[in-house]
Amino acid sequence: MVERKGFPINWDTSPANTAITQHPLYTKYNLKTFATIAAVDVKADLNAISPTTESAGICAYLSWLLRTLALLA
Repeated sequence: MVERKGFPINWDTSPANTAITQHPLYTKYNLKTFATIAAVDVKADLNAISPTTESAGICAYLSWLLRTLALLA
């Protein structure tokens, strides 16, 4: 198993990473399609997060959502 440090620009995680997969912001978006997610909503959620080590994972996820939405725009 490869130990990862940080979050790559093309975000990924395992289903066992409950710190992310059970986070309210992950569950807010994970059952939606990209076509139904508004970037402005993701940005508002990201702006409301304190920049701490504990929030790094969910920030990486939201940032990945924004990059993907921009690619689809």
